[in-house]
Amino acid sequence: MNFSTANEQTIISGILHAMSITEKDLADDFREAISKTNRNGLPSAVWARRSDDLVDQFKQFYNIEVFHISRSRLWQIEPIFNRATGDLYLLFTDTNLARVKRKYLSKGFSTHYLPSFLLKNSDLLPIEENMELLPFDKEAVKKNDWKRQKDIEKMIGKDAENVKKVITVSVSYHENEAIAALLKEYTSDFELSKETDVSYMLKTTYSGDNIMDDKDTPSYESVQSLVTLKRSENISNK
Repeated sequence: MNFSTANEQTIISGILHAMSITEKDLADDFREAISKTNRNGLPSAVWARRSDDLVDQFKQFYNIEVFHISRSRLWQIEPIFNRATGDLYLLFTDTNLARVKRKYLSKGFSTHYLPSFLLKNSDLLPIEENMELLPFDKEAVKKNDWKRQKDIEKMIGKDAENVKKVITVSVSYHENEAIAALLKEYTSDFELSKETDVSYMLKTTYSGDNIMDDKDTPSYESVQSLVTLKRSENISNK
């Protein structure tokens, strides 16, 4: 295999290819291999398939590594690391990202891996000051940051010092179809610093295990039309 370097657009395209995989793409396989009457475990199976897809997308690029990090006996995450830039990409559904942020802002701390990784974004500035954060004294902040750093080291070992910035990739779904995607950069206090709409790069249908191809990437106009259609359907059904 000839190895090459992946740029940011290639990385985002690969991530969105994997994130376009949903339960509808695995339902038949799950019924055949696991259970015809019970769907327990199907959401986890979707993330497992996404993991394999990410490895396939990036195996040809020497600067990209897909981390496989166990957070519990039953849960694993797959951050994407660009060794050339130090950027680490974390994958989320829009609902889960909102849930993690809401819990962090309500308590001022969290055991979730995202706030730990956001320690790497201490140099980022918020778009606007967030007044929801609870005040903490310097000693409490120092202690919490130490815990976050140790969590990062536990997750990615020696690469902890190589991560320069953390970027979240947030994907929205409608009826098991990816319809919108945002890149979000948060400060270490979970305040929004930058947001970029990359919905135009989404594959609106999953085509099995084929590797991404630029010609398959839908246009911005087609994705916006799909989003508008789905929103209209939601309104008419209320």
